[in-house]
Amino acid sequence: MKIYHDLVNKDQLAKILGLKRRGVECLVAKRKIPVLRISRRCVRFHVQSVLRALRQFEQQEVGRNS
Repeated sequence: MKIYHDLVNKDQLAKILGLKRRGVECLVAKRKIPVLRISRRCVRFHVQSVLRALRQFEQQEVGRNS
């Protein structure tokens, strides 16, 4: 069993990601980030898992002419 010491709530995750709370809620609704649902109203996020999930959406800039 894995024990998480770095679980955060929506507001804390929003601050880490530089988003507003609503931005985090949109990512959850679109199932773009993993969420741990403790109850209907209580959700927590494992920061490293969220960052790993968001890396999938990074786009590398190709062939930019300077």
